[in-house]
Amino acid sequence: MTITYKRGSNEGLPEHAKPEVHLTGLNPTPTDWVTVLHEALDRRDLALGSYLTPAAGTEYALADASWTHGTLGSAGAYEDGHGALVFDDGLTDDSHHSEFFVQRRRHQQPHVEPTIEFTPSFLWYFEAIPRKDGGWYYLDDAGRDQDLVRVRQTESDLTIEIAALPLRRYLAARQRFLVVQYDRVARLVDVPDPKIEAVGRSTHHHYVFHSGEIGSKQLPGFVRLLGKHLILPLTMTPAELSYPYPRHEEYPQFKIGVDAATGQPIVSTCNPDQLSDYFNDRGTPHYLTPVYFRRDVLRRYTSEPSRYQVDNNRLTCLGLWGISIGRNKEGLVEAYLGDLGRDLPSAERSHWLSFNEVPNGGLDQARFRRDILGQWYDGAPGPLRSLATARQRFSTAMTQVTGQEIYRPWDAADKVAFDGMHMPTSSEQQETDNQILTLAKGVIDYLDVKAIRKLPGADPKGTTINCIEAWVKELGEDPVPLISPLRLLQGLRSTGIAHPRSKDWQATLVRAGLDKLQPDEQFVRVLALTADALNGLAELAGGHEANTQG
Repeated sequence: MTITYKRGSNEGLPEHAKPEVHLTGLNPTPTDWVTVLHEALDRRDLALGSYLTPAAGTEYALADASWTHGTLGSAGAYEDGHGALVFDDGLTDDSHHSEFFVQRRRHQQPHVEPTIEFTPSFLWYFEAIPRKDGGWYYLDDAGRDQDLVRVRQTESDLTIEIAALPLRRYLAARQRFLVVQYDRVARLVDVPDPKIEAVGRSTHHHYVFHSGEIGSKQLPGFVRLLGKHLILPLTMTPAELSYPYPRHEEYPQFKIGVDAATGQPIVSTCNPDQLSDYFNDRGTPHYLTPVYFRRDVLRRYTSEPSRYQVDNNRLTCLGLWGISIGRNKEGLVEAYLGDLGRDLPSAERSHWLSFNEVPNGGLDQARFRRDILGQWYDGAPGPLRSLATARQRFSTAMTQVTGQEIYRPWDAADKVAFDGMHMPTSSEQQETDNQILTLAKGVIDYLDVKAIRKLPGADPKGTTINCIEAWVKELGEDPVPLISPLRLLQGLRSTGIAHPRSKDWQATLVRAGLDKLQPDEQFVRVLALTADALNGLAELAGGHEANTQG
């Protein structure tokens, strides 16, 4: 955007005072970020605001360089000349063709931080989620965070920016334009001579720039840049605007077999509309053709348990999407070809494609019996489900013995982590360490030592595991099979996960017979041993309670 000098020029002005510094960066069709509000928090005369207007209001907005938002941003009631009540909601001002978009509202109490407010439909359209710093984000169809609003605040400035493409998508859906208003006064040590008068005007902006004099000895001169520019909506169809984010369906070809003659993979599209099914033979692979993936395809999901849930049968992302999965005897993740095209968001398919393997190890038999043969068959419960069930049994049974809950209430983050425990997606030590740490925290660390010390035979000052062991001995039972797994879990955490690994770490593995196993295999074994111990303690507590009542 250019500016034409009717009188004077920008020569001799400090760089920050020149209008070109602001005007050069203006773009009615931005694709990165748009500043919609800027306030100087010091003594500078600088302000930027914005409001919405329909297409018919753009001519009015650009007819004058002065700000034209009207009474937006504050509500009030008054009596008109005929004695009727009039309420101004502060959301629209018909006389200025303006609609509220954003403001920083100050409060009457100076110690209360001002509130940043947007028109609700903007946040609702994106189902926006607030950040602690005042910004907002939303989830795309794959369930991934997309930045929407960012707030930048320093001692001297507050700036609110919006991601340009989502903003312009919203403008298209609302059939509105954004009017950005700007006003900046720069004080000068000299009064410009000759006096500056300039204007910049087009179909998308209107700015004026002039100089003047103020009665000040130190800074008698000033220049002022005042005006407005438009941010245009995207050009989109109504169907495209039904979603607050772009949707581009791509259907990659996945390996579904091997050509016996050439040894080359056989591939097929995952587009469900092009696959055969039980009712239509399109000469293409069947919708239910199994496709296989290395198990680390799930790592991006297991690493975010607050967003994704992964078990042996299904992967889900919040309430946005989910896909049925299985695992065959080779540890490969199994999914149906058509499900990859129907149930996976397009953005996720390229991720899965990178882990695609030719079939190896046969079908997940439990899944085959359920999905293909139509049998009511869940198969044996997995180690994680067995552990969760065992912990609950243990908690219920021991509470009956002590008369109070033996587990302290969950911290929200720890509960998410414990519920998000998963079968290993690799043999890396770090993944196993994280899993064991979470397991130890959920099974041992959350035990309420005050409740455990109420067990018969327990030391009033003993540790949790020692108290449980003393109780088992009090009942005349062998504590080794019931307590050793708990000590193993605690030992693994203490000697090599929560602290630097020492020789005790290897000794712990050797005593437990885990030293020959890969880290992922160690975790699965520890998981099973812990579940068995908790089930055994629950049975002991239940039998003792029954004998006592009898």
